[in-house]
Amino acid sequence: MGKISLIQRVRDYILCHHMVTPGDKVLVAVSGGPDSIALLHLLYLLKNELGISLHVAHLNHMFRGEESEADAVFVAERARHYSLPVTVESFDVKLYRRRRRLSKQAAAREVRYRFFLSCAAQVGASRVALAHHGDDQAETMMINFLRGTGMGGLKGILPVREGFYIRPFLQIRRAEIENFCSEMDLAFRQDASNLKPVYTRNKIRLKLMPLMEKEYNPELIPALLRLSEICRAEDAYLDQLTTKAFQEVLLAVDKGHISLCLEGLAQTPLALLRRILRQAWQSASGSTGGLDFQHVEGALSLITGGTTGAQIDMPGHVVAVRTYTSLEIKKTSEKKGVPGYVYKLRVPGSTYIPEIDISVDAWQCQAGEDGDPRRLPKDEALLDLDQLPPEIYVRRRLAGDVFQPYGQTSAVKLKDFLIKQKIPRAERDRIPLICTPEEIIWVGGVRSGERWKIGGRTKRMLHLKVSPGKSSFSL
Repeated sequence: MGKISLIQRVRDYILCHHMVTPGDKVLVAVSGGPDSIALLHLLYLLKNELGISLHVAHLNHMFRGEESEADAVFVAERARHYSLPVTVESFDVKLYRRRRRLSKQAAAREVRYRFFLSCAAQVGASRVALAHHGDDQAETMMINFLRGTGMGGLKGILPVREGFYIRPFLQIRRAEIENFCSEMDLAFRQDASNLKPVYTRNKIRLKLMPLMEKEYNPELIPALLRLSEICRAEDAYLDQLTTKAFQEVLLAVDKGHISLCLEGLAQTPLALLRRILRQAWQSASGSTGGLDFQHVEGALSLITGGTTGAQIDMPGHVVAVRTYTSLEIKKTSEKKGVPGYVYKLRVPGSTYIPEIDISVDAWQCQAGEDGDPRRLPKDEALLDLDQLPPEIYVRRRLAGDVFQPYGQTSAVKLKDFLIKQKIPRAERDRIPLICTPEEIIWVGGVRSGERWKIGGRTKRMLHLKVSPGKSSFSL
């Protein structure tokens, strides 16, 4: 794609989504890669027409030693080339990750967005421009699709988020950006980690998407980009309808307690009904994440076929209760018995357990990479991945469970082990058990099993972590 048409398309996209207004100062996040370098160049070419000023920002994550230092120097030089002010900061994300016990990707994202906010405040920027492009959008949609998302996930990355973060490249392909860099003779840096099919996003980018383009649809990514635009518009419209419908069935609202008219709910179209139930749960729980499809379906069953007094548990200590004339969605502090559950553990990934409002994060690493397993906090464990079967599960404890704790030569009754560990009876069912089909691998947050301990021959490790609520772990 020629440079003129690309500039025009980016300009039109910025104007279409009202990304900037004259007088805005825009903080341009520049990593040094081709995407951010092209974004910086295009915004520089358009700044007078758009009436904006620019400030370059670069964060050195300190992941790649001298290469990271060279990236920072390169970005500072590019800013000087355009006679633009620049802020370059370094942050030890590895140390932050260890202290916060996050995945590499989640830690880097937290630090990066905190840097954007801080830098924007310091320089007086009202927007932060990010270089996410069309291929990033398609990959995000595919990740969400594989996780079983609804329309909200198929929207993908938003062109404008919170009226602050803008993404002018969301309809531009990666190849177009690279061609633009070549045509304009723009130098850039390459991060070799993006070429390794280790993380889920990289696997989708390097393996799944090319296969689908070759075997099924050579125009797959343009098709996904159209789908994201359609879903974004339709989701916004459904949100408007939901707001109106919610008010029509709302009987009363109090802190942590929503009362909805049962007759009105029964007459509401299903698409809006699911959204109303989500909105009611968010209001009652004070949370925006953690409600899964099965929870919504459980609340729906109270409307369509429940009896008076029937109730279901929802995440965040919220219950939905059917009365004679209403559906009550309310927060409760009562501790109830934990129902039985079993989930296949996502490796790598995060497995959320709504029954106890806990997440189990899991990722692979090489021996020695994540430190000494004996020095980890109790909510983490390192196990020998090559000794584990391919299918791993997380479940509630069962009568008769036995467990061979780390450091012991024989198995004991799990109940006796928990008593010896002085775990209160009320808390024992709230402990997630990570298991093979036959044995307990790790009593989550308490102790790992002897059979899977790290040894001198260990090559690959499985790193596990339990945390309250829905985890921010990302792949």
